[in-house]
Amino acid sequence: MIATLKSQGLSNRAIGRQLGVNHQTINNELNRGTVRQLRRQKSNGKIYEYSYYIYSYEAGQATYLEHHRHSGRRRLYYSSKQFLRLADQLMLGEFDDHHYSPQAVIYKARDLMHDGTLIPKSVVTLYQWINEGVLRTSNLDLFEKPKRKHHRTHPQAKRCLGPNIAQRPQTADQRSEMGHWELDTVQGQKNGNDSVVLVMTDRLSRVNITSKIAGKTAHAVNQFFINLRQKMGTDAYYRIFKTITSDNGSEFSELTQVHDHVFYADPYSPWERGSNEINNRFLRKEITKGEAINNYSSAQIIATNDWMN
Repeated sequence: MIATLKSQGLSNRAIGRQLGVNHQTINNELNRGTVRQLRRQKSNGKIYEYSYYIYSYEAGQATYLEHHRHSGRRRLYYSSKQFLRLADQLMLGEFDDHHYSPQAVIYKARDLMHDGTLIPKSVVTLYQWINEGVLRTSNLDLFEKPKRKHHRTHPQAKRCLGPNIAQRPQTADQRSEMGHWELDTVQGQKNGNDSVVLVMTDRLSRVNITSKIAGKTAHAVNQFFINLRQKMGTDAYYRIFKTITSDNGSEFSELTQVHDHVFYADPYSPWERGSNEINNRFLRKEITKGEAINNYSSAQIIATNDWMN
């Protein structure tokens, strides 16, 4: 429209009135899209060139897009080459024997790098860089991300063993204070003779506690908490372990007998104990699925727990 009206000899103000915009907007667009043209004329065996200027809407749009591409704040990764190298080494297992998650990479980088301004403030930024191909690391290299699935609704055939998770204190739901724990067990061989690993995760700090117990039975689980309370004292025990949330496994069926504030997640809803489930997967990186827990010493399990923390 601007090109057509300008070719008819209208002024910038007249064009602006017809298009409903300020005349300065028309002037800015004309400046962006005005290009120099050459006209050649041959006379007496000589070629003469004459330059003139016209407005081209294609040139104006191309200039606008080029300016827009360079507008805004410079992307952080252009000046964060040191962090990008370190992040790739950590996530690909080239730094040490472990493959770090993007969140763990940011924490580790804060310890290793002196300039904190080169480190993304949010793990979301690091995930965006991975998706954009800025790093050598791809989504397939991440241990957790390819496994994540959307939650599906299952028929509630399994009954809840005790107080439902909906009755849990609001401070536990909001992760606003420490002391609210998620609980699960990790099995090795399912032959009834093998030990299991009891895994506890604090919802706020994500601190992990693991312990090798005699088996996947209610008695073994209860005995662990009885021994723990005797070692710590009742007051200290309930200050640190304010609530416990478990699934509806048979090994937790009698947990309310040894702890005052136990809540059970809905059947077939592992995401309600998401922090605990994710830690279990990391534990599986060291304790191979199907291998007997009895083949691992308590010291090995504690060392793995320390690495996770």
